[in-house]
Amino acid sequence: MPQRHLPLLFAALFFIGLAGPSSAAADGERDLQLEEGTKPPEMLPPELGKNREAEPWPIRLMMQPISNGMFIRLPVVDTDPNRGVTYGVMPVWVIKDRRSDRIRQIHAPSLTYNRIFRAVSTYRYFLYPTTRSSLVARASISPIADREILAEYEDTDFLDRGLAIACRLQYNVDGSERFFGVGPDSAQSAETNFTRYTTQYYFRVGLPIFTGSGWKFNLQHRMAGEKLANGPIDALPDLGQLFPDKAPAHTHQDAEIQLFMDYDTRDNAVTTANGSYAKIFIENSQRALGSEFAFQQYGLDLRRFYKAAPESRFTTAGNLRYAQIIGVAPFYLQPQMGGKYVFRAYGRGRYIDRGVIAANIEERITLFKVPTAGIVTEYELAPFVGLGTAFPSPGHMSRRYARPVFGAALRGIARPQVVGSIDFGVGQQGLAIFMDINYSF
Repeated sequence: MPQRHLPLLFAALFFIGLAGPSSAAADGERDLQLEEGTKPPEMLPPELGKNREAEPWPIRLMMQPISNGMFIRLPVVDTDPNRGVTYGVMPVWVIKDRRSDRIRQIHAPSLTYNRIFRAVSTYRYFLYPTTRSSLVARASISPIADREILAEYEDTDFLDRGLAIACRLQYNVDGSERFFGVGPDSAQSAETNFTRYTTQYYFRVGLPIFTGSGWKFNLQHRMAGEKLANGPIDALPDLGQLFPDKAPAHTHQDAEIQLFMDYDTRDNAVTTANGSYAKIFIENSQRALGSEFAFQQYGLDLRRFYKAAPESRFTTAGNLRYAQIIGVAPFYLQPQMGGKYVFRAYGRGRYIDRGVIAANIEERITLFKVPTAGIVTEYELAPFVGLGTAFPSPGHMSRRYARPVFGAALRGIARPQVVGSIDFGVGQQGLAIFMDINYSF
């Protein structure tokens, strides 16, 4: 494909980032870890649509200026080890503020098809009352298992005092979940499929410790009703067939209070080139707090990004994640290793135990930059390596079960708004491929 036509994929990422996940279950484990800067772009590019003749025909076909914003015709292509390939269409209406080019509203319906879940209809609505706040509503339904209703509000400068608040109400049904057993040696042959029904509430407030220091003290509370049922994938046994003790017949309730401190000096939470992020947390779940399960969890999340100079083609990124549970928790609430956000060579939930540790490092190499439709899109190749393991306790961590991963990602970046990536990870069970948007590392 000629370089001038490459933006057909990644120039559209500017708007794909607005639309968010393409299916109810596309929200991964990062969903309840809201961070500043992860919301969609605030402004339409001022040059967008002003010189239509100079734009490549694919861009003209996809993007159409309208009187109060922009209309975009988007193809949807997504791949995930647990769900397979999803494809479809997503028309997006971007409505700007009457007094500026700031984005005020976005309407993003989609119709996608997946071999397992068939036709999935989704409607997404985004409202941006201020440049630091957002309201998201989403509804999705499929004839096979998947469905969702969600409302979420986030404000990273509440009352103009630097306070961060976030809240969410969600009903979600995900038929792509997998379980292989608990432990670092769970066998691939024990793979089962189940459907997870979740009704949940979530609230978080973050207080700056020192103005301009990057440190925040955060309190979050989550309460959920969870039910597990047979899965829709005929090629896999149901959870109750191989693990009857892990398949409860009724809904269970869990509630967790988490305290954490985080430190953030990243230049941008999405298209990060320099800076650090650190989070240390403790979490408590008790019957007196509305949970059926009594356990505690603690852990940390460390990330570092380094780019020697703004014009440098190389950015080094690394992360380390650790989590440990003490007490009694069902397997779906225990730490997991696998998926795009934790360990890229395995599907989500591949390894589950009371403790997990995973580290990754990658080198992001800018291959070239292409200006199109008012957006400069950077294209990167990012080879990576990682190592992780699951364990019942730190004292039982074993080198025998250390899982290496290596691979490479193809990344497209429209700074400062959007990053999209296709990750190819190889582990001890072969190749896994992930596609994602707006995830830095």
